[in-house]
Amino acid sequence: MMGNLSRIGVLTIWLIGASPLAAEPFGVATVPAAPDSRISAIWRDLQAAMRADEQIIVVCRANPACGSPAALRFIAIVDEARRYQGRALLGHINRAVNLAIPTTRGDVSWQSPLKALASSGDCKSYAVTKYAALGAAGIAPEDRRLVIVWDNARPQETHLVVVVRVAQRWLVLDSRTLTLADSDDQQAYQPLHSFDHSGVRDFPPLAPAARRAQLQEPKPQQ
Repeated sequence: MMGNLSRIGVLTIWLIGASPLAAEPFGVATVPAAPDSRISAIWRDLQAAMRADEQIIVVCRANPACGSPAALRFIAIVDEARRYQGRALLGHINRAVNLAIPTTRGDVSWQSPLKALASSGDCKSYAVTKYAALGAAGIAPEDRRLVIVWDNARPQETHLVVVVRVAQRWLVLDSRTLTLADSDDQQAYQPLHSFDHSGVRDFPPLAPAARRAQLQEPKPQQ
């Protein structure tokens, strides 16, 4: 009984700080991560590195002889994407970044977009670069997130993807495919943490069960 009461108490505390389901990718509410957690520290460092990249990109836009091939490649990806809107814009950035960074089988440290474009990388390299490119292409901060997920097909691995809100739907941009998927229909992944302009948020331990239950509910006919 005490164990059940403890779990109820933890769940109640968690729900008080939870975000609305409709506002979250994968249809699962989140709570702010501890500011002193390792994942929060990683995100703060990465945000600082991305801000430094932005300064280089500004210089290279004004002067293409800036000496940064990575910045010029980033600018080209963004400028091409701006010709499109909605899913087409997302699809262009997903494809362009997937093809721009050579894949490595080894683990790569978290790095800024320009470092990622100047070397080979893993899922983190692709996702962080897409996140920055989406912002440069005009996607609002509140409409794009990085999400760490468990890959059900590779249960020993975590994976990083980008999710973007378009017309009230969260679409997944993944380094493993050129196809955009709706996060509510994406059963391959279980979300763990999300990152955006407001910081890091955690998905709850019960997220997998909650998400499966939601996916089983009949959707209204259009």
